[in-house]
Amino acid sequence: MASNAESNIINNQEQPTGGWRTWLPYRATAATSTSQEEQSAANVDETTPEEIMDQQRWYSNVWNKISEYRTGPTDRERLMINSNARYSQLNVQQISYLETESIKCIKQRSHTWCWYENLTGLNVKDLASWTERNGVVSVFGTGSGKCPLPLNKYPMETHPGYHVYIKNSTILPADSPLEIYHNMPFKTKIATAVKDYYNFSRENHLYLKKDTVSPLKERKILIISIVGWLPEKYERSSIGEQRTAQYLCKKLAQSLQFEAPSEIKSLSFECPLDSSDTMTVLNECLELISHWNDHFNEVDNVFFIGVYHSVPLMILLARNILERATEFKIKKNTNIGLLAIESCLGGYRFWDHSTDFTTSTEEDNKKIQQNREKQLFQGLSKNEQEVLSKIKSYKEIGSAESKLIQGNLNWLLLNWDSLRLTLFGKLYDNFMTITQKLAIDYKHPKIIRNIWCNGKYLSIDTRRPNDLGIQDIHMKSPNFEAEIKIPKERNFEVTLMNNLILTQNLGKEEFIPVLKLLSPFFISRSFNENTISPSMRKQKQNDLKTWLQEMDDKWGTVTVTDNYNDELPENLASVYKFLEYSHYESLKYPDLIQIYDDIYDDDSMYRTFIQNTTLTKKPLTIQALKVLPNTSSPSSILSTVNQYDLVWKFHEALSKFIQLRNLPEQEGINTVDFSITLDTTCWKQIFSDDSKFNKDNTEAIARVIQIWEKYQDWSPPTRGLKQLKNILSVLSLYNTPSKLVKDIQRK
Repeated sequence: MASNAESNIINNQEQPTGGWRTWLPYRATAATSTSQEEQSAANVDETTPEEIMDQQRWYSNVWNKISEYRTGPTDRERLMINSNARYSQLNVQQISYLETESIKCIKQRSHTWCWYENLTGLNVKDLASWTERNGVVSVFGTGSGKCPLPLNKYPMETHPGYHVYIKNSTILPADSPLEIYHNMPFKTKIATAVKDYYNFSRENHLYLKKDTVSPLKERKILIISIVGWLPEKYERSSIGEQRTAQYLCKKLAQSLQFEAPSEIKSLSFECPLDSSDTMTVLNECLELISHWNDHFNEVDNVFFIGVYHSVPLMILLARNILERATEFKIKKNTNIGLLAIESCLGGYRFWDHSTDFTTSTEEDNKKIQQNREKQLFQGLSKNEQEVLSKIKSYKEIGSAESKLIQGNLNWLLLNWDSLRLTLFGKLYDNFMTITQKLAIDYKHPKIIRNIWCNGKYLSIDTRRPNDLGIQDIHMKSPNFEAEIKIPKERNFEVTLMNNLILTQNLGKEEFIPVLKLLSPFFISRSFNENTISPSMRKQKQNDLKTWLQEMDDKWGTVTVTDNYNDELPENLASVYKFLEYSHYESLKYPDLIQIYDDIYDDDSMYRTFIQNTTLTKKPLTIQALKVLPNTSSPSSILSTVNQYDLVWKFHEALSKFIQLRNLPEQEGINTVDFSITLDTTCWKQIFSDDSKFNKDNTEAIARVIQIWEKYQDWSPPTRGLKQLKNILSVLSLYNTPSKLVKDIQRK
């Protein structure tokens, strides 16, 4: 998404009157404030509407007589707002002051604030309703922090144009736990009990529940999302572009609708984590959330969402809430799901393979890190630099920041049986490695890890539908699903990481060293449009210019009318035409159309998170969090020592992998999921099948053979992956996969 959708105050928007525009959000036309009458109607108290109107008339008459002498709120007015007054007790001027003060602070991004919204019955076929639903705002340090303020719509600007969702991705090791886990056999239960009695090693991974059908039907759900602000340059250079906390809530709610819950409510927190430390913001969140204590009462599921540096805050907030479960009236069997997207739990270090040295001292590397950090912090205040610099400390397991999270996460895992932590991260990145995002050193069966692979970085360009290998079928409405083959020259890297991340969800910590050594090779400046090299930027601009000229000739004079009934016009009513037109319009007129195709926009991620939380059975024995020592992290992918180390660890990993038994049968990750949608979500049914799990190592052998076969066609584009291909050229020494299998089995 190219727009900066989180920086301004709301714009009122006109609703479309017909045509295919009713599938889409509408354009902004004016910026006006919510009327005081509408806000008064959104009463959160038991006071009747008649009593409220009588109060407002009386106060209005008095204030009108003295308005010309008044330049701001009086001490009495402030006192009433700050003394836990109910909204229904406020007069018109106080409500107006409350709104002005809150909106000002939200716009300045200076205070933690929370948006409450009832998402029950969210219309997944009408995205326009997303920005038109009423809610309640509470801004810390303002009057609304003491007396939450009802508003008739969300108090931040969202993109006013049309939203086109293009899914072009795949999830590793699978997009559902139903595909990698099975029910616990009776013999395993007995063996686990015996091991626990004699204090031997315990369960390494989760198993499926017996009943995996409609676990959320008629259930009450609460969603809590937390987003921390970042300076614009820092954000674009590191994690790209975030979404609002409200957006994350609604995307999750959109997926939850398919589970038919009876109630979905949400609390969206926007936090100044760029200028305030985590503990300060935590206390602010706890004060704000106290206004909604009653919403935890009798809830069946609580889902938390955090992104990057808000993930530690998410864990701390969850611990503080669940530790006070009695106060919040949370049932002990309530399912708790934590979704960490692109988390900073593993910290970060800078990678730039264009400047890596083959032989560099620790001092050289330290200087490189300092210079890169200066570039990242360029233009930031001293306070911002101090706050944001603490993020990298999470990579040191002995640091105060890391120990704080370890202690709180350990408490959650020990004290809440139904809690699951799902870590999601992008494989292709310019900033953090996948092992850092997935906090690979944190070991516990209730921690599930998934990798999100963007087809855009697998040489799958949706701007050129003719090259996708899909049919150009007729579409009455923008709703299409298909699978696109991953180019054979790129399939090896996906296959390799798919097998290795599977081992982590099966609790095999012996594969962590090779994962750590491999992950830096997937770092490249080209995997972030904001950090690509000048030469590549020039090449991309030339390619884009050529493409735009082609599209100008094709679509420049095309007009799209509204005179049809919820159907695409004939000149857009095909997969190829709609794809080309959407990309063209999003570049030429970004205020009119925006394409959403990032990890935050992928419905499959939310479905995977839901199923990870609700379909897996709690371990038979309670286990503490195990934190592994931070070893095997290379300083440079060009270091000769690291290269030799990787070759041996890779061979060792294959030797151990081929011995694994009971792996789920999988043909391999040969395709990415592709879909075009506007305001609906793609939801496919997935079923468990215990027969796919053989008790021998036949599947492990088949997967090793796949690795050998995919390597033969591998031709990666980036410097890091090219270097990795050279290092793993040991695979080319085997003429057939059977010789490789024989060697690593030591037969």
